Amino acid sequence: MESSTRRTLIFGGPVLTQNQRRETHEAIVLEGDSVVATGALADMRGLAGPSAHKIDVDGACVIPGIIDNHPHFLHLASFDGMCVDLYDARNHDDIRARIRERAAVTPANGWIVTTPVGEPHYFIRRSWRDLPEGRLPNRYELDVAAPDHPVWIQAYAPQVPNISVMNSKALQVLGFGRDLPDVVDNVWIEKDDSGELTGVFRGSVINYYNDSAFWMTRVVSKMPLPPQDIWYHGALAGQIRAANQGVTACYEAHVMDASHIAAYQRVRDEGLLSMRVMSALDVAPTSWDLGLGLTEENVRKNFELAMKLSQTTDPLYRVNGMSLARGGGAWSGFLRIDQTYKDPYGKPTNGRAFVSQSIERNAIEYCLRNNVRLNMVQGGYQDHREFLESLEPFLSQWNVQEREWIMQHNILTDEKTIERYAELNFHLTSSLSFCWGKGDLYQERIGEHVLPDLVPIGKMMASGANVGLGSDWGPVSPFEHMALAETREFSGSGRKHSGPGNTINRQQAFDAWTVNNARLMQWQGIGALMPGYKADIAIVDQNIQACSLEQLAKTQVLRTVMGGNDVFDAGVIPRLDVDELSAERSRPLKRGSTKGHVCGVGCNHAHE
Repeated sequence: MESSTRRTLIFGGPVLTQNQRRETHEAIVLEGDSVVATGALADMRGLAGPSAHKIDVDGACVIPGIIDNHPHFLHLASFDGMCVDLYDARNHDDIRARIRERAAVTPANGWIVTTPVGEPHYFIRRSWRDLPEGRLPNRYELDVAAPDHPVWIQAYAPQVPNISVMNSKALQVLGFGRDLPDVVDNVWIEKDDSGELTGVFRGSVINYYNDSAFWMTRVVSKMPLPPQDIWYHGALAGQIRAANQGVTACYEAHVMDASHIAAYQRVRDEGLLSMRVMSALDVAPTSWDLGLGLTEENVRKNFELAMKLSQTTDPLYRVNGMSLARGGGAWSGFLRIDQTYKDPYGKPTNGRAFVSQSIERNAIEYCLRNNVRLNMVQGGYQDHREFLESLEPFLSQWNVQEREWIMQHNILTDEKTIERYAELNFHLTSSLSFCWGKGDLYQERIGEHVLPDLVPIGKMMASGANVGLGSDWGPVSPFEHMALAETREFSGSGRKHSGPGNTINRQQAFDAWTVNNARLMQWQGIGALMPGYKADIAIVDQNIQACSLEQLAKTQVLRTVMGGNDVFDAGVIPRLDVDELSAERSRPLKRGSTKGHVCGVGCNHAHE
């Protein structure tokens, strides 16, 4: 898809430039894949010239393309690509119909695996509990849809305890019968009054960060291996999701092993990459299997692989440095903090370290000696304390400030630690997903006293560090995340976690999703609409700087443009280019759903 060299004039709504003065202009002129200028409409008309392609956004708002620094686009799309989609299933009949449809094209005895029911990945606003039946179908109800296929309704993390269901064929294939104990390794096996399995399993039945040996060895390890190109197709599908959200660039640096990096590279090599991606190799990936079989020797070999893979000049796909995570989340009982707290089953825990502190020290030294960028994924106090201890001996010999390393997650972080990272010129990232999806959990399992340190983005901003935000596993809309940066709402209870140091203002949130993330990625020419910058644009249905918080969270993307080419279109405003978009990239808005968009005479939006 090649960009036209004819100039394009976009006008008719505010243009939020995100330039140094954060100015709002009346119009923007593009040429090819770049921004020519922004400014007053009369000036931009003259600059564009009489032959320019003119697009009236008719009251919509033009913003730089969103940059997500922790999206897992590839991973989430790969998960879903293998599954029957039950996210929006209405009832048991609907679930059976979708499974029956898959069974019709699946060879006998072939596994049929589904997503959970509800809103991924926290499943708080909607889950299986909201089905009219109030429960998931049992083995016999699933048998009706696919008697000759093993069926598995999965449970996704990060929710523990959780629920998963299998039909009779699946139980048979796995060798599960009435002799199975009622409880095995934090998995509760439901039985009926006669002692037969109902197919319902509860507890540690999730798909990642699962330490139940029973579930991992007796269920997960027995599943057929996914196709070799699963990650490739996930990369293709993930970028479509990104475009639907107004995202034109992302930083994929957590749980990225060599096969994931290769998948993005294949998409790039085939000319199919439609967003800008930067990756970093996770040298000790532990999410899927808790590092089973991972050795220190293998991790050190991955140091060398990270350096070999690094390349930072490609205009679409770059790889820069290595990532290392030593712990996990509080929801699984893996968060490493300096006190005892309750795991998912009420047992005391201090968290779990998946790799040693000596490996951390080795990683620091390797990155310093070989000029490899280090991206740490840190959750709790103990992670931060030990990292700074590991780093301290190197500070007298090396200038760490000039390396601009990255500290991701920062779920529980105190002010002193934040200030120290700022002194060391670390980029800091976090996600409101952790507060929104798990705020109540932190309060209940650890205590009220940690809430001032829970995703303290206000303190991060105040420290002077560059702070970026991302979605991780939470709400998909970047605009809802911007609203959550102000409200700090806990999804379960509705509590507003808006104390000092927690909230940031609208402009800071917008910065954290655009210019700050571009700076974190060290990617020049994206994140703002300025002369010479890339024509990476999102056009949304309202002015996100002027609307109410409630409206902000409901912002809809009307058009996404990457490098001057349309990559998503909601059918409301005229297209920039003439290349046909796939159905996934051209989803019309539902009638009456434009919210803040002011429709004019030329608006293409369908009305009642």
